[in-house]
Amino acid sequence: MPVFRTRLLAVCLLTAAVFGCSGKNKVSEPDAPPDSGAVDAVGETVSLARAEVSKGDELASRGNWAEARGHYDRAVDLLLTVPGGVESSEEVSNLYDTILGTIYETERASVEAGREVRQEQAEPAAVDDLTSDAALETIAENEGGEVAATDLPEVTYDIPIVMNARVRSIIEMYQLRRHDWFQSALNRKAQHEGMIRRIFAEEGVPQDLIYLAMVESAYKTRAVSRAGARGMWQFIRGTGRLYGLNQTFWVDDRFNPEKATRAAARHLKDLYEDFEDWYLVMAAYNSGPRRVERAIRRTGSRDFWTHAKRRVLPRETRSYIPLILAAIVVGKNPEAYGFDPPEPAPMEYDVVRLDHPVDLATAAESAGVSVEDMKALNPELRRWVTPLEQSDYPLRVPVGTQETFRVALAAIPADERVRFGTHVVQRGDTLSRIANRYGTSIDALTAANQIQRRSLIHPGQVLTVPVPPGSGAERIRSVQQREVVAENGQDVYVVQRGDTLGEISTSFKMSLGQLRALNGMASSANRIHPGQKLIVTARVAAAMDRGAAARAPSSDSLTTGHYVVQPGDTLGQIAEAHGMGLSVLRGLNDMGGGRTRIYPGQRLSVRAAAGATAGDGGSGPIRYRIRRGDTLSKIAQRFGVSIQEIRDWNSIRSDQIVAGDRLTIHVRTGTN
Repeated sequence: MPVFRTRLLAVCLLTAAVFGCSGKNKVSEPDAPPDSGAVDAVGETVSLARAEVSKGDELASRGNWAEARGHYDRAVDLLLTVPGGVESSEEVSNLYDTILGTIYETERASVEAGREVRQEQAEPAAVDDLTSDAALETIAENEGGEVAATDLPEVTYDIPIVMNARVRSIIEMYQLRRHDWFQSALNRKAQHEGMIRRIFAEEGVPQDLIYLAMVESAYKTRAVSRAGARGMWQFIRGTGRLYGLNQTFWVDDRFNPEKATRAAARHLKDLYEDFEDWYLVMAAYNSGPRRVERAIRRTGSRDFWTHAKRRVLPRETRSYIPLILAAIVVGKNPEAYGFDPPEPAPMEYDVVRLDHPVDLATAAESAGVSVEDMKALNPELRRWVTPLEQSDYPLRVPVGTQETFRVALAAIPADERVRFGTHVVQRGDTLSRIANRYGTSIDALTAANQIQRRSLIHPGQVLTVPVPPGSGAERIRSVQQREVVAENGQDVYVVQRGDTLGEISTSFKMSLGQLRALNGMASSANRIHPGQKLIVTARVAAAMDRGAAARAPSSDSLTTGHYVVQPGDTLGQIAEAHGMGLSVLRGLNDMGGGRTRIYPGQRLSVRAAAGATAGDGGSGPIRYRIRRGDTLSKIAQRFGVSIQEIRDWNSIRSDQIVAGDRLTIHVRTGTN
């Protein structure tokens, strides 16, 4: 897998066991002992890195995998700035290895929990299997570099080919134990070969290095290694970013075969500038430039086979180059080794520029193909949908379907092109907690709701949640499909294990307050249990919507300061309708702190919030609490004042108001 060079000042991560970066110079003298100031700087950097690890551990323990990974990555970034590198001291080296192991375990836990990479449908990377202990045990240990030209088929090669005992044993492995694997890899290569060869020619990279991707991934675009490297060319996060591969919640260009091939070609060419030998380039691609530089310093040689004989490179790397050489020899003359030459099968497609997010199921339906086919054409999409925040996304569709796709998509209403669920905010909810619950991200939530990361959310607020397949948000919708039972002329829903009041209210298209009121629950109640029966009659909820208007301050309540309780009313609804807190309403009516029971026909005092100043034709200011759905126009009509008056009384210039804020209203007695 690729790693980058420290002369470009970027992060490099390889496997949990081996990571490396290199400098511009091929061979360098040992660094001078650091002075006391440098030692202090190292200690401070290590402390900062440990702090980032602690934050990551805390987030990981709560299941916030993506945020935890960000802190671990920052810890790695810090350690890579230590003078002399991560191997400058035992403390730095040990901490570095620990973090890398933690990153691996975090990604593994993330996969098992079905969160961050749930929708990526990852496949195991070939390099993990080919360089496993079991595989290496079957490969000859003779690392001799003698060329046996008579063993090579009459084929032209554009990098030197050595045929020794180790290469021969791998060829035999491909022919026998891994025959089917190699044949499948050859067949996949035929899909991408034209694109890879074109890019390699444009970048000046030897064509035979196309077989490096066979060893890394077997040409699988969705390959993911144990160390988190991804894609056909197995880029780790830092190297991918260095070579322009975008990695966000929505997309990961390491899975894009064309973009990743371009990045791999440039990375290989950069490594060749350092080592001027393609065998050393391949070794650096696998184990990191710094390991290769150390091998050169220890042996005084720039010959890979010398390094292999003296075992100054990792065992995996000593077999990595022979694995590629054997793949080149067999792949360029497959029939001679018992394989069927693959039929050319280039992946062809059209590109449609989307000005609106579209989920892959909708896109597949519009193109007349399966969702799996659409995912195969767009492997860089990490989610079920094109990026919500991107208005010009290049979606690949099957060749020849561009116009059909455009027409079919245009016939679908814009608000139906992406699946969404909803979440009713509960006490204690945060954007981070909600995102983690539904397998989405804070960025996705803010984009879907047009809010900022620092926006405040409040209980009862309804958030739109982009719906990944199999997520809890999708389950909200499935509740709507469950049957209700009829009891006493009302529709009743039986609570299932895992249900919440918020999910049930959303499923049956009513507010949380309506659901509580229908079932005689306190305004702050959230506890329900499996088997409990809840009234969810839609017509009752609609009637309650109409009743909400009746609870709004009337001319009688504005004038007399009293409100007559209607059937279905709750104290919380009446307090909200009259712009006051529940405790204020209780205090006005001599109710205890926990008393909420009221009855139809009861007269409640609401003067403190909606009463007018005494005197004929007089007026008095009230503080009205804005409710969800309110507009300045509605409030002005409710109190018989003008919009401009409300603006003047509250020193506001726009018509935008926020639920929960309070407005000063000068109420006129005697108005209708």
